[in-house]
Amino acid sequence: MASQSRCGARTKAGTSCRNLAVVGTSRCAKHQGPWSAYGVAQRKEKEAKAKKRKIRKKR
Repeated sequence: MASQSRCGARTKAGTSCRNLAVVGTSRCAKHQGPWSAYGVAQRKEKEAKAKKRKIRKKR
């Protein structure tokens, strides 16, 4: 059984990031950047939740 890899990106302190990498990539969600497939999916999900909250609030 293969374990999930670590991110490995360099932090501001100069050490390696210790977060787990997103499945199928070599970086964690924090270090992938906003335009990766994962980042876009997360943003769309967040916007959809905000839209639902706004609709509920108007009622």
